[in-house]
Amino acid sequence: MDKRKLLYFLPVLLLVLLWLFWPDSEQTSKLRQLEEQARKAALAANPQSGEYREFLEQNRRLFMEENMYTFNQLMELARTGRISLVSELWRLRTKCGVGGADLPDGTGTAAPRMNFDECNIRIENFLREQYPAPDNEKIIALFRAYLRYEDAMRRFNIPENLSATERYEYIKKKRREFFSESEAQLIFGFEEARMVTQEVLNEFVKNSAEMPAEQRVKKYYELRRKSLGEYNAAVTETEPAYTRYETEVMLRGDEMQRKGNAVAEIQALRERYFGAAAAQRMAQVEKEIREERTRIDAYEAAAQKFTRENPALSESERRERLSELRVQMLGKEEAEAYERRMQYEEYLRSNNLK
Repeated sequence: MDKRKLLYFLPVLLLVLLWLFWPDSEQTSKLRQLEEQARKAALAANPQSGEYREFLEQNRRLFMEENMYTFNQLMELARTGRISLVSELWRLRTKCGVGGADLPDGTGTAAPRMNFDECNIRIENFLREQYPAPDNEKIIALFRAYLRYEDAMRRFNIPENLSATERYEYIKKKRREFFSESEAQLIFGFEEARMVTQEVLNEFVKNSAEMPAEQRVKKYYELRRKSLGEYNAAVTETEPAYTRYETEVMLRGDEMQRKGNAVAEIQALRERYFGAAAAQRMAQVEKEIREERTRIDAYEAAAQKFTRENPALSESERRERLSELRVQMLGKEEAEAYERRMQYEEYLRSNNLK
């Protein structure tokens, strides 16, 4: 090729290369994403295509687990509060790689990172294949209604001058725009029952301080059982022993204060809930905490006295002498732990976090 022809050819080649490799604009990139989503939705609607069969297999690899619930099991567990359908949905979404790191898809490779729309298409397809008709259409209808609700809640503005209870009532009312009452109970019933129950119990605790402790504890759990209804078993089954212990200590606290027998009562409760050995360990830990607090109080009083009596010291000298005093009164390890706590609290204060 002679030089003249090369001069004509090079600009054309350059333009072709620019056209091929020039990065997409944001609008073009979004358009490509939408086209890809539309293509995948079309595949999901065309069972005759070979690509559709691959689509099914990918979804099975992403979402299938051993011993998955049947439709009836899933509905019963949701109805009684033992599982949350919303939590189950978000657990499936994590398998798409949505909102988190890449996850294994069962083939030894990383699961693709997807946007919510593609992930939702795959989840719907999986539900349709996983459950037989007509149950699959029932659960897909719930799924679609939840997607509409989720989208609406992103744009939903609640008045700011409302109490927490009033704000929650706004949310409950909004939910009923997308779900029948029975559907809302299935999806949100456990959460809503717990909110109502907590208000009932808070009111009871506030108004029952003079009630005998045995009667107060019994009445508290009767109210909780009545307010939670069919969800009470799910709460009781998963409630840690320590939570129940703390609740009983709180309910008996007013009477223990009146009688002045808190130490003996608390030790008896600990033995009942955790056994004698664990109760003894808890008492020993509390004793060590009290002793540590006494040493720290003594050091802080001594530090304040030292600072008052030595106002002429430079900042560096003051810090050095206080450090020596801490080690002397607290020991090396405890003094270092104390210094770390003070530095952390100073960080919180200086950044308006405390």
